[in-house]
This record gives sequence, C-alpha cells and structure tokens, in this order.
Amino acid sequence: MRKVTISVTALLAIFIVACVTINVYFPEAAAVEAADRIIDKVRGDTESSPTTQLQPRRNADAPMLLAIAHGIGGFLISDANAQAPVDFDKPSPEKQALENSLAARFPSLRPYFDSGAIGLTDSGLIEFRDRNLVPLKDRNSVVQLVAAQNNDWNALYAEIARLNGHPEWQDSIRRTFAGRWVAKANRGWYYREGGTWKQK
Repeated sequence: MRKVTISVTALLAIFIVACVTINVYFPEAAAVEAADRIIDKVRGDTESSPTTQLQPRRNADAPMLLAIAHGIGGFLISDANAQAPVDFDKPSPEKQALENSLAARFPSLRPYFDSGAIGLTDSGLIEFRDRNLVPLKDRNSVVQLVAAQNNDWNALYAEIARLNGHPEWQDSIRRTFAGRWVAKANRGWYYREGGTWKQK
C-alpha cells in the first residue's frame, strides 16, 4: 500500500510540474492557424476556409487519478502564474487597423514580388532583392511601400503578443509568420534563408 501511495504522489507532482511547464511554451499550432488567416487576408485569398482555434479534447472517461491531479494542480498554481487561454485571433482596434492597412498596401507590392525585386525574409518582413528591377521613376514609392509594410508587420507581431499577455513571444510569432509566408508564397517568389536568397 505504501508503494502505491508513493507512486500516486510522484505522478501528482509530475503532472503539476507539467501544467506549469506547458504554460511557458509557445503554442506553435495556434500561431500557425492565426498566421495563415492573416496572410490569406493580406494576400486577398478570400476563398481560404476560416481557421479555428485548436481546442483541447476532453476525455469523459479519464482516470480518477488524472482528475484528482488536475484539481490539485489548479489549486496549487496561483492565479498569477495561470495563463489565460491563448487566442492569436483576439481582436483589438489596433490589430484590425494593421491587418486592413497591410491588405490595402499588398496589391501595390505584389508586382515586385512577382518580378523578384523584393522578397520575403526570415524575420517575417520584406526586403529589396534587386532594386534595378524597379523602374527608376517608381523606386522611391516602392521604398516607401516596403518601409510602411514592414512597420505594420512589426507592430502587428507586437500587438498579437501583447494581446495574449506574452510580449516575449514576439520573436516566435515573427518566425511563425515568416515560415507561413514562404509556405504560401507564389511560385517564382524569392525568400531569404540564412542570408541567402532562394527562389520558390
């Protein structure tokens, strides 16, 4: 009987530690879904099916030990450490304005993605790859478009992290968006990986 008691105690301790650890991990799957939705909106891909947040499945027939451990974990973890459910689609007026601004500007940038003048970076932004592919008369306006688009992307990454109470997630959000942009890039578009430009 003593061995059983020790095993149950050990399992409870492991489960409680796991609960705390899960709270600090960046939820990549949820970030990917939000990134896909926002990128589709910016690109004007309205036919894409709307993404939904991943919801954890609950097993009604969970063992009693798991139920007890969950209750004790919730009791022992203070409200200060407990994390609200992650929602990368959480709205705010600033987030909505940034998404709309990015989407409105993108059609003017698309021809320069197509020509290879600009490309996607591994920091979730855009950069000139070859300025000579932009007619001289248009170059200043394209420079301004790129700068404005990057400013909005930086602000959006920060806003998504802020809305979820984790400003430290900003770099992870940025990397997720960078990866999804490359995945959704048109054939022939350029992207920079490890300092080298590559063509999709």
